[in-house]
Amino acid sequence: MRGRRRREQQPTGDVVTLEVSADDPTPGWVLVPLDDEVPAHEWALAVHRFLAEEVELAGGTVDHDAVTRAAQRLADVTVQARDLLRGRGGFAHAWVPDPAEPLPLWLDVVARPEDGFTEWAERLFAEGFAQADPHCEVTDVDLPAGPSVRVRSVVVPDEPGVPATEAVDVLVRPPGVPGRVVLSSRWVDLARGDELAAVVDRYARTVRVRAVRPQDGDAAGSSSAGGPGA
Repeated sequence: MRGRRRREQQPTGDVVTLEVSADDPTPGWVLVPLDDEVPAHEWALAVHRFLAEEVELAGGTVDHDAVTRAAQRLADVTVQARDLLRGRGGFAHAWVPDPAEPLPLWLDVVARPEDGFTEWAERLFAEGFAQADPHCEVTDVDLPAGPSVRVRSVVVPDEPGVPATEAVDVLVRPPGVPGRVVLSSRWVDLARGDELAAVVDRYARTVRVRAVRPQDGDAAGSSSAGGPGA
């Protein structure tokens, strides 16, 4: 799996773009297509069937009816990711370790160089998560992409029937690079919280970011992704 690279522009002064990538070797990561022209359900079903074929080629067995049912969750996540990231930039990955089971977690990564985004992100990690979950865990971590703040929290919605959501969010302050990188993940299977948090932590360690200026050329304009549905 290779992460998608994005360009973000600073509105004033010199034009700066941020090139962000992720290269987590953990099996099951799928790049979510943010293009509305890609039918979410058809794409999700194709991904689950592709992964099921890989299981069978490796000598395993798969319940194909379960594969079809599980694909609906990926389709729903695709729509959510598009709505969430529309106009913000960034990319999203879903973790599908078992094609016959609904995906357990997904995440998005947004990197922007603007001062306004930096201020918003710093305020969110300093105050916002603690307001939503006073018992959230806040930890300073050193990642390859730069000094970071990691927040693990649980939010219980007020609406009846809406499940609680657990999340790991990471704020990266890349050295020598304007702006911030924000990684946001979420899941509803609270019993697997430690396992899924560890999956996100492994992913976060593969994130890389660099600033690209006009004199550096247009390399940052490319985007790439490996795996099914790329």
